[in-house]
Amino acid sequence: MSKLSQIAQKGKNKWSGLSGKKKLALTAVVVVLLLVAAKIPGALAGPAPQAPEYFYEAVGRRNIVATLEGTGTVQPVNSYTVKALVTGDVLNAPFEEGDVIEAGALLFQIDPDRAKNNYTQSHLSLQVAQEEAAKLNVTAPVDGQVVKIHCEQGESINAGNALIDLQDRQNMLLKVPFLTNEATQLYAGQSAEVIMQSTGERFGGTIQEISSVQQVGTGGTLTHEVSILVQNPGGLTEGMFATAEAGGFVCAGSGTFEYRHSENILAEVNGDVASLLVKEGDIVSRGQSLMQLSSSSVQNNLKNAQLNLDNAQAQLDEYTITSPIAGTVIEKKFEKGDTIDSNNNASEMAIIYDMTQLEFTMNIDELDVGNLEVGQKVQITCDALEGQQFEGYVSKISINGKSSNGVTTYPVTVKLDEYGNLLPGMNVNAEIIVSNAENVLTVPVGAVMRGNLIMVEGTESSVEAPAGQTTPEGYVWREVELGVNDDEYIEIVSGLQEGEMIAVPANGMMQNQGGFGGPPNSVEVSVSAG
Repeated sequence: MSKLSQIAQKGKNKWSGLSGKKKLALTAVVVVLLLVAAKIPGALAGPAPQAPEYFYEAVGRRNIVATLEGTGTVQPVNSYTVKALVTGDVLNAPFEEGDVIEAGALLFQIDPDRAKNNYTQSHLSLQVAQEEAAKLNVTAPVDGQVVKIHCEQGESINAGNALIDLQDRQNMLLKVPFLTNEATQLYAGQSAEVIMQSTGERFGGTIQEISSVQQVGTGGTLTHEVSILVQNPGGLTEGMFATAEAGGFVCAGSGTFEYRHSENILAEVNGDVASLLVKEGDIVSRGQSLMQLSSSSVQNNLKNAQLNLDNAQAQLDEYTITSPIAGTVIEKKFEKGDTIDSNNNASEMAIIYDMTQLEFTMNIDELDVGNLEVGQKVQITCDALEGQQFEGYVSKISINGKSSNGVTTYPVTVKLDEYGNLLPGMNVNAEIIVSNAENVLTVPVGAVMRGNLIMVEGTESSVEAPAGQTTPEGYVWREVELGVNDDEYIEIVSGLQEGEMIAVPANGMMQNQGGFGGPPNSVEVSVSAG
C-alpha cells in the first residue's frame, strides 16, 4: 500500500469507526442546515463569497518529525502477589507496608509442625530404601582371595543364598596358650617367633591379641590365649601345628594355624546377578565391589521414597514464604499471630512491586505499527504531573492484534527506567518519534494526489492530469518521490527543486482521489441565499 493510500485509509478508519447513531446524527445535522437555508431567504444576505479553488506555495526546506501518539496506564514491570498454600498460625512476618525488600527475604513463617513430622517420616523411609539398595552392590568385607563363586551372571537368587567364599591366605593366625604371669608381660604388636612342630622351621610373627579370659591348662595351670599374626611364606595351611616364643617366654602348649579371615558372603536381598566383577583366585581389598545385583522392587522402593521425601520437602518449604523479587511492599494483609485456615487459605497475603522499572501498553493502528521498532524513544507526559516530561523506549511490539469496527490495533509496550514521581496506576500520554528528517524539501500533504502527483508551475510535463481533474493555468502535473511526513508537510526526495511553485487544492484533497486532508468521498455542502 502506498503512503498516499495508507493515509487515506486512516481517514476511512476514523469514519468507519463511528457508530451508526453518530453517522445518522451527523447526516441529520447536514439536512437541517439545508432546510433552514432553503426556508429562510434572508438567512444569508447576498451571495456567498467564492472560495479559492487553489492555494499556491513555493517548495521550501523544513524539519519533519513524524510521531505516533497514544495513551496508557503505567504499571511495574514485575509484581508479585503473595498467597498462602497451607494453613496454620503465622509465627513471623518481619516486614511492613512501604518496606523495600530483597529477593529471597522472609515474608511469612507459618507453623510447620505437621509438615515437619511428615518430612521426618519420609526421610527415615528413604534411609531404609537406600540401605536396601546398597545391598545390591556386593562388596568384600575383608581383604582376601576369592576362592569360590557360587552363582552365575543372570541367575536369580534369594536372600541368604551363598554368593562368594573369601579367604585371607596371605596372613595366618596362630593361637597358643601362655602362662598367666607370662602373658601379662606381653603386649599387642610385640614380636614373636613361631616354630613349626613338624619340621622345627622358625619364622617371625607379631602378637595380634592377648585374650583377657583366663583358662585352665594341662595339670591345672592358668593360661591366656595369645594370637600371633604370621605372613604365609607359601606353605602354611589351616590345621598345621606350631609353638611360639615371645618376650623371652615359651608358650605353655601348641596351637593350630587358621586363615586370618574366612568369609562366606551371602545375599541380603532377592534379585538377579547383573554382573560379576571378579573371578576365582582374584586378590581383593576390603570394600571392593565383587558383584552387582538388580531388583526392580528395591529400585522402585528407592525411587518412591525419594519422591515422597521431595514432596515432603516441597510441602515444608511452603510454610516459609520468601519474596521471589526485590521490590516495595505495597500491601500487607496478615500479621504475626494471625491464623490461615480453610476460609482464607490461598488468599492474598501481600503485594510487592518491583519499582526499578515501570511500563505501559499503548494500542497502535495497523497502518502505523510497521513504522515502529524495539528501542525507539518515547516522550511521555502525565496530566497528574503537569509540566513534567519523561522518556521511555519501545520494549515490545505484539503481533496479537485486536479488531474493532473494522480497525485493527496492536499493543506496544513502553518501558521507563527513570520515572520521577510517576506512580503505578497513573494515566500517561505518549509520543513516539518514528522518523526525523532535518532541512529537507517539503510540500503540504494536501498537494499530493494519488500516484504521487503534484501540480507544478510550468508548461511541459510527461504526466497526464488525473481523470476528471482540472489544472490551473500555467501548471502541469509531475510525479515525485516521497519521504517522511507529519500532519502538515511531506518530504520530497526527488522530482522538485527548492523554490518551485506548486498548486494545492483548497479542500486539501480532491474528491475520489484519496489525497490528504479528510475522509475519502467527503461531501461538500454549500448554502446560498434563495
